[in-house]
Amino acid sequence: MTKAKKGLGNIDTSALDNYASDNFPKTQPSRDKSTKKKPERDVTITLRIPPRIAKDLRIKAATADKTQREFILEGLKKMGIDIKDEDIADRRKS
Repeated sequence: MTKAKKGLGNIDTSALDNYASDNFPKTQPSRDKSTKKKPERDVTITLRIPPRIAKDLRIKAATADKTQREFILEGLKKMGIDIKDEDIADRRKS
């Protein structure tokens, strides 16, 4: 019987060692961090607006088949704020 591994008590682990060495790669795959770019996290803002404006925003966004977020970002872009098309895209569809 081989020496028990920590946390396994008196279990004979020699069969597991042989199985692992025959069935799993010896090295870990390379993780190149330079090729994967983490998407920037969005910041949540809270805006209190009158109910009539909220209703109109919901209607106009739905009529345009857009989310309220898309609709607002497009409006901000028209006002001159530097917003890229990929910032506006509906992230639920990706």
